[in-house]
Amino acid sequence: MRVLITGLTGFVGSHLAEYSLSRGAKIHGSIKWRSKTDNIDHLRDKINLVECDLRDPSSANVLIREAQPDVVFHLAAQSFVPTSWHAPGETLSNNILCEVNLFEAIRTCGI
Repeated sequence: MRVLITGLTGFVGSHLAEYSLSRGAKIHGSIKWRSKTDNIDHLRDKINLVECDLRDPSSANVLIREAQPDVVFHLAAQSFVPTSWHAPGETLSNNILCEVNLFEAIRTCGI
């Protein structure tokens, strides 16, 4: 099974990757160019990373085409609470736009 995890470098994403690997899944994960990779460094040789900015529709399309996932776990989002209070519009826009772009890429690629 091919699993795509957006937000792979986060706490939940990295643990989901470990769990999925233990079940025999082939893992693809989206990663932003500036993402910290501390949570996944020990998995680097077991996973496929695709650099992607989900705010960009073409980048989301590349991610879906490269991963060809059977299952998608969408965990990428701005989730830092203090930031959401300081920039609520940006948080809302970022989180919803990323999800729409991911859904549209899945639809466009026929996954």
